[in-house]
Amino acid sequence: MDTIKCNNVIDQVLRNANQEISKLFDSDVIFLKAPMMPPIDDAIKDEIEEIKTDKKTKDKLTVILETTGGYVETVERIVNVFRKHYSEVQFVVPNYAYSAGTILVMSGDEIHMSYYSILGPIDPQIATNEGGAPVPGMGYLAKWEELVGQINDPNKKPEEIRAQLGYLISKFDAATLFTIEQSVEHSKSLLKEWLPKYKFKNWLTRETSGTPVTDADRQQRADDIATVLGDAKRWHSHGRGVGIKELESDEIKLKVKNYGDDKALYRNVSHYYGLLVDFMAKNRYTSAVHTRRGIRRLA
Repeated sequence: MDTIKCNNVIDQVLRNANQEISKLFDSDVIFLKAPMMPPIDDAIKDEIEEIKTDKKTKDKLTVILETTGGYVETVERIVNVFRKHYSEVQFVVPNYAYSAGTILVMSGDEIHMSYYSILGPIDPQIATNEGGAPVPGMGYLAKWEELVGQINDPNKKPEEIRAQLGYLISKFDAATLFTIEQSVEHSKSLLKEWLPKYKFKNWLTRETSGTPVTDADRQQRADDIATVLGDAKRWHSHGRGVGIKELESDEIKLKVKNYGDDKALYRNVSHYYGLLVDFMAKNRYTSAVHTRRGIRRLA
């Protein structure tokens, strides 16, 4: 007789939890907890393609996401996969989705958060030449601009200028600066493309005046959001949390659904998310993808 193993029991409970959320949203459901770096894009492609072979598959996808961020190029590949297979994609953020994760969330038709959920500034990470460790792109640029400003300060003493110039030469690489500048602009351009195309597609009239919303209005709102979320000096930190109140404020004006207002949905998402994160921690998984097919470990 086969013995019952704990991991097998938890695996079945997680599959059931995934299916419960699927029923509540009437969608396929995928859970992602990983940096937005390869091989997460390949894993998502494989999982989605497998799900779509099932006759029970839906035309709507719910993505439950937790990520510290990563590369905008990886995010773009993930969105291409989602949109190839689903006409509607929505995101649920139980905890956090920073930088490149925020860009991914902004590609959704709907965004679901609770009072505890946070996004972050759109600050893509870049691997520098100093050991290849990823650094926040906007922070790198901001520091460069600060030092250049100090060098050009007419009130600075020559020895101070030499010290600042020496630091610039030793710590900053021109190729890295160019890469970061391009990545930041790429991030903003994706936001400006995806928000009008998906999130704002059903924004037809203004709430206060009732006047029709034009394509130019949708584009302007997207441009404004990209500017605010892409302002390193506004947020001060790569890891700064941006919650529902900030997202729906007069400064950003982004509509977010508070899934905490739905008790059944909040309970099911919390159960599924909490068990998955606990399972990953106990088995020393740092990155994983989960669907109704089970869990796929990435790291």
